[in-house]
Amino acid sequence: MEKKINFEEELNHLKQIVSDIQSGNLSIDESLKLYEEGQKIIALLNEELKKAEEKVEKIIK
Repeated sequence: MEKKINFEEELNHLKQIVSDIQSGNLSIDESLKLYEEGQKIIALLNEELKKAEEKVEKIIK
């Protein structure tokens, strides 16, 4: 069974990660860890957007 993600929550989490990295208050290791986490969130969000786009295309046809 596929886990349903909350798009808005994940997007806000991504925004927080970006803010944390840009603050300059993190070590290189902490920044890299957050960057990797951000990349995973971006992949999830892109997949959700792709699914939504496919649904819209089906409705339009």
